[in-house]
Amino acid sequence: MAKKDFSKAREQISFEIDGETFEAAEAIPADVLAEGVTVLNGVDPETATATDQIGALKSFMEMCLFPESYERFSYRMGNKANPIDLDQVDQVASWLVEQYGMRPTQPSSDSTDGSPSPVPGTTSTASIPERVSISGASPSIAS
Repeated sequence: MAKKDFSKAREQISFEIDGETFEAAEAIPADVLAEGVTVLNGVDPETATATDQIGALKSFMEMCLFPESYERFSYRMGNKANPIDLDQVDQVASWLVEQYGMRPTQPSSDSTDGSPSPVPGTTSTASIPERVSISGASPSIAS
């Protein structure tokens, strides 16, 4: 009888913002990923409010981060004294998407003005969002 092992060696996923470390799940369970993708794909950048778009990003971050890390991350998204700003959320979300293999890694921009730069879209056979993006002037979540 043939036997195939589908186990995966997984690496710890963590990132740092202003000296504070946040830890994410090594992999997203299939059911949780499907739910998260449905939430992100359900936000139309043409018609969704900024609140809807930020809510979708927060749902994505909650899906990825361990509860204690998400609690601190979410708190800092509303903390004026020690904030995580929208540009940082955008960068983290895009990086996490890459870590989970949901889109090819794109080269980083040489831009130094601090504003997020759009990443050219890629094609895929899966209905996974290519980029989660919020711009300070006109928030949007692209799929």
